[in-house]
Amino acid sequence: MPPSAVPALRPTELEPAVEALAADPSLRVLAGGSELMVLANAGRLRPSGFLLIDRIPELRGVWFTEQEIIVGGATTCADLTHADVRAVLPALAQAARSIGSAALRTRATVGGNLASGKRPGGGPAPLPGRDLLTALIALGAVAVCRSAASWRQIQVAELYARDGGVKLEPGELITAVRLPTGTGQQGFMKIGTRGGPGRPVLTLALVVDPSTRQVACALGGHGPVAARVDHAGQWLADHVDWDAGAIPDPTTYQTFARLVAEGLLAPMTAGPAGASTSRVSDDYRRQAAEVLARRALVRALPPSGWLEQVKQIQIKAEMMRARSALERAERGLPSVPPIPAAGRTA
Repeated sequence: MPPSAVPALRPTELEPAVEALAADPSLRVLAGGSELMVLANAGRLRPSGFLLIDRIPELRGVWFTEQEIIVGGATTCADLTHADVRAVLPALAQAARSIGSAALRTRATVGGNLASGKRPGGGPAPLPGRDLLTALIALGAVAVCRSAASWRQIQVAELYARDGGVKLEPGELITAVRLPTGTGQQGFMKIGTRGGPGRPVLTLALVVDPSTRQVACALGGHGPVAARVDHAGQWLADHVDWDAGAIPDPTTYQTFARLVAEGLLAPMTAGPAGASTSRVSDDYRRQAAEVLARRALVRALPPSGWLEQVKQIQIKAEMMRARSALERAERGLPSVPPIPAAGRTA
């Protein structure tokens, strides 16, 4: 049956949506359709019907409170790249920016990114692209799920079985994601075999929280589900000058990178590295993990004295400009370079 012939429900409120799911749990929830419609058009998905939730206003948007930030389940990746979100959740905004093309990001949603893929015991399914998952796990996000009977809240990291299956109950819908408001640096990085919508070789998210003096790191893309690398974050927390917001010992970067790479093999921290979307060697993947971890940490926590070095470089540059201007004046040379005025720097 072609997708156009599949019956579809399109409620405009949340209550009718969960009631429809309760009446027919086999309905496939469709928001942007960036993955489901590809499968349906290829004949790999034959649902009994679609439940379209793109016109339910309660499910789309970002709410900012003093204690947390709430992202609606139908919020698009393009919405997450807004300046307001980038200011408080840069890791999530960077992850959203890395997904597919600009057109795809206007359709792909938070809930769809998390709920894509198989259900536990449901047989084989294409490995979903969950780039947002890595950032959400590092940020300590909580998924809010709604059924006709009740609400349920669960850590995003606990929403998946080890084979990547989504542990949603029949008739349950992801309505929102709750994230704590952080005060430290955070970032997301991705390595892929090609740009655009290609699956990643590896993704990494790093979140530094000076208020609690904790570091959270998560790896994704290497297997069916992303997971935190807790042993690396716990070790790093004891090697940070929290008052200065810097790393005193330069060797800390390489050690932290090695500990993160070990998370690819540690089953209790980063999950199995078996089911991969890219045919790359384990050695390459470990090297990629080290590179991402080292770069992310340098950006979040620079070496001690780094700011002072930057100031010294700026002072030297200013002295060089002043000396050059003086020498040209003494030699009677023009002080203005031969370029348009708009491109000059004084």
